[in-house]
Amino acid sequence: MKKLLVMLLFASVFSSVFAVDMSAEQLVASKKKADMTYRQLMEMMGEASSLIHEGLIRQNKQMIEQGANYILNHPAPKHKPWMIMKESDQNEFKQSLLAFDKILDMHASITLSAAMSDKWEVASNAAFDLTKSCIQCHAMWKDKVN
Repeated sequence: MKKLLVMLLFASVFSSVFAVDMSAEQLVASKKKADMTYRQLMEMMGEASSLIHEGLIRQNKQMIEQGANYILNHPAPKHKPWMIMKESDQNEFKQSLLAFDKILDMHASITLSAAMSDKWEVASNAAFDLTKSCIQCHAMWKDKVN
């Protein structure tokens, strides 16, 4: 019940902030297809986030740019991502994919822009928000994966 309330709160807050203007199917179709599973894609996204954090520690703009660009332009997995969920959870998961894709893009963009302007504290805060967003999504869905 607690998870459901958190998910509903999350959905109501972010649906007003991030208007969903495409379906999950359209989002996936708009991406270049990669020969990897959704799990492998998430592992690559984690590596991109790590690269951003390493770049922040070293104040290496190129590392941050590489990590942010992967998050901003990541490919689609070779299968439909929502297929990793039970059928009863797939529609909610699709909505999460749409919301979190925009949220991650926002945090990656802010991190990159701030780093390129030598605003290291702003970049660090945005990267922390990026990581928190990843963790929030994983907390909501990790126990529901088939």
